[in-house]
Amino acid sequence: MDSAKDLSTSFSTMRNLALGSVLALLLVALASGFLVYRAYENSGRRVYVVSQTGSVAALSAGNDAHTPYEARNLVRQFMQTMFGHDQYTYKANLDAALPLIEGRGGRRIYEGFTRGQVLQNYERYAARNVVTVDSVLVDMSKRPWSGSVYIKQRIFIGGQQKEPLPLAAKFNLVETNRSDANPYGLLITNFDYIPYAPQLTREEQELLQAQEADRQRRLQEAERGLAPAGAPTAPAAPAPIPAPTTPAN
Repeated sequence: MDSAKDLSTSFSTMRNLALGSVLALLLVALASGFLVYRAYENSGRRVYVVSQTGSVAALSAGNDAHTPYEARNLVRQFMQTMFGHDQYTYKANLDAALPLIEGRGGRRIYEGFTRGQVLQNYERYAARNVVTVDSVLVDMSKRPWSGSVYIKQRIFIGGQQKEPLPLAAKFNLVETNRSDANPYGLLITNFDYIPYAPQLTREEQELLQAQEADRQRRLQEAERGLAPAGAPTAPAAPAPIPAPTTPAN
């Protein structure tokens, strides 16, 4: 009788041990499967940044990785390269700017430069246009993303600076593939000019007044026959950058 009880107890113990072992194996298998799944998930998102010193592995960001900071940098770079140049940097700057805007908008700006003979004015008057970005506003709280940008164009003809020309535009942003030409993965669309008429700063007013006083002095000296031979005078030239007059279609 005691032997039967001992056998029954041993059988129950072995059965419990077997069940415990099976459950432990299932838990280990599930944990291993989860870890393998996460590893493959991360490896699928892994990219490598290659430089001259080697390659560095990194996890790529998701579709919502674009930030307002990145968007503002895109717009700022576009305005500085699209509108700021001289005869030597004109083509290179346009080549850098055009991949950042959709085709129709880029062609419209370029055609405006062509009609205004921007490159010819640069060459004719030794002029250059320096862009200062006053502000960039971007709203990424809802789609389509939208924003506006405000700049001043400081046009130099020879050594003389003309009165700054303000320019502003509104736009939308859409996501696109990142590339060497467009590392931001964003594209400017629906680019259209808007009114912008900021007041001149005191520094700008003082500079323009000093230049005008110098010009008047040179004119008076020329009238009196006192101007030294070969003294440079500021040419009367149109602004290299034509003012926008037509809205986008």
